[in-house]
Amino acid sequence: MNGLLLRKGSFAILIRFLSAALGFGLIFLMSQWMSAEEFGRFGFAFSLATTVALVTDLGQQRLILRSIAAYRERGRGDLLRAVLRFSLGVSALGALIAAIVIGVFAAVTDLGVSAVGVSLLAIAMLFADFQSNALRALGSLVRALVPREIVWRPISIGILVAIGGGIAITVDANSAIWALALTLCTLNLLQFVSSTLPRLKSALSAAQDDDSEDVEDHETVEMARLGWRASSLRLWAVSAMNSGMLPLSVVVVGLFVSEAQTGAFFAAVRIATVIAFPLQGLNLLTGPMLARAYAARDSKKLQEVASFTALWSTLVGLASVVLIAIFGEFLLGLLNKEFVQSTATLLVVIVGFVVAAMCGSSGQLMNMTGHDREFLRILLVANPIGFACLVFLSYLYGGIGAAFGLLILKSGWNLAVVFWARKHLGLDPSIAAYVAPPRERAI
Repeated sequence: MNGLLLRKGSFAILIRFLSAALGFGLIFLMSQWMSAEEFGRFGFAFSLATTVALVTDLGQQRLILRSIAAYRERGRGDLLRAVLRFSLGVSALGALIAAIVIGVFAAVTDLGVSAVGVSLLAIAMLFADFQSNALRALGSLVRALVPREIVWRPISIGILVAIGGGIAITVDANSAIWALALTLCTLNLLQFVSSTLPRLKSALSAAQDDDSEDVEDHETVEMARLGWRASSLRLWAVSAMNSGMLPLSVVVVGLFVSEAQTGAFFAAVRIATVIAFPLQGLNLLTGPMLARAYAARDSKKLQEVASFTALWSTLVGLASVVLIAIFGEFLLGLLNKEFVQSTATLLVVIVGFVVAAMCGSSGQLMNMTGHDREFLRILLVANPIGFACLVFLSYLYGGIGAAFGLLILKSGWNLAVVFWARKHLGLDPSIAAYVAPPRERAI
């Protein structure tokens, strides 16, 4: 088991590493092709699209990942078909809400770029993540990740270079947003036709419909639908209060400081996210594993998968910290000489990512084991405090204040989940499990 996890985990980390490298490459080129002010507008618009995409998924990315993995484990083709119809319908509603939210935001603020372009980018991100989660649950990690994580950015850059007639070009934020949006929409369509649709058809044909002969699994579609609605609401709240916080921090900073300072904070956050890629990569692999292990009531496997994630995310994360601590100022200056002043901001942001890496798959464990209600309660206490600190400190101190706000946000809920899981589940998703193993409980 550990050997299989190590091989697949290494591959997942490699994909996330390439994605992080390509993401930095995109940010680097944008910073070279734009003035500091224009780069700030780009960072603000890109972060807005990312935040809206994460918030308006309405809980469907986590729901579809957990449900497909669990229903395949149980051989329930009827529930699998039903949850797909339900989730696609809710996602379509989320896309409409995304367009409305960005339109209203553009009407009351100076967005600086096309609201239509930002809306299209947000909707493309929304459906790219939906497809990715569906394919991950179906066991196709490569097909799930490559279009969004590897292919999207180089093609977008190539389009801008082709339009500009060379690599040494000047690009405005609006053109960059449109290139990213149209490229991702095209990749979404190609991925659906070539990968998602065939894999779903194969999974549906392989799963046996429940004919009520199995008394151990008597859940009906009507019963399940009630659960999906409740879970969607909770998972949506979790997504809004968790995943959306990082890009939202850039939007918050952009409301209080100049465009150039917004660009510097955006650059610092993007560099610091290098520490997050090992954990993100491992979560891409282990999410379905956690869901299947919980469906099989296998607490030993749950802890094994969670501990593996914590160990490797911590080791790679700490190595990344050393590199960023040494070369962080150089990387900021590489993007723009004016950004060097944000080195302290970068170092503070790093601390929050280190804590998250050491806590491992804390949020993933809660979501994939059906404890999204308890996870939401934790977030409802921890994140309002953290977000209030983020806004207040951003208002007072700009980027460095927002960095401390992010530190409070990321550390607070992660540590709270670790303590809760140890006490109530007998599981520890953090690196501490190797030093002080939790007392095992029946699940």
